[in-house]
Amino acid sequence: MTQIQVLPIDVVPVMTACDSDGVLKNLRSKLSQSREDLEGERLHERLKDLGIQSIASAPTRTPVLLAGEVQGLQVVPRAGSPSLEVTVSDGTGRAVAVFTGRRRLAGVDCGRRVLIEGVGRSERGRLIVLNPAYTIVE
Repeated sequence: MTQIQVLPIDVVPVMTACDSDGVLKNLRSKLSQSREDLEGERLHERLKDLGIQSIASAPTRTPVLLAGEVQGLQVVPRAGSPSLEVTVSDGTGRAVAVFTGRRRLAGVDCGRRVLIEGVGRSERGRLIVLNPAYTIVE
């Protein structure tokens, strides 16, 4: 015979109406967000421990230190030589680090967290950092 164990009421977790409303509101807000918003939140949470300014608030024509996750790598010709463009996102915006004369960087792959340090400029609505110093965080 199988015995059923009966737990006292104070041991069984009980969800009150207030708790269930909060859970449902949180679930409803997550389900109604766009994929870009969810990705932005994930990146922001992943990078907040570094304590560095966001890409969206980065000034141009001054030295900046940015942190983000590598979203894409692309080799493009610039002035007759190959240049590696690394797109970095932190959830608030995107920056493109351009490494002239390079086809690849060891250890820099999609999904990696990196620190980029250099002077930013705006080009075609994008924040561009030419030949920055970089550090692989993760």
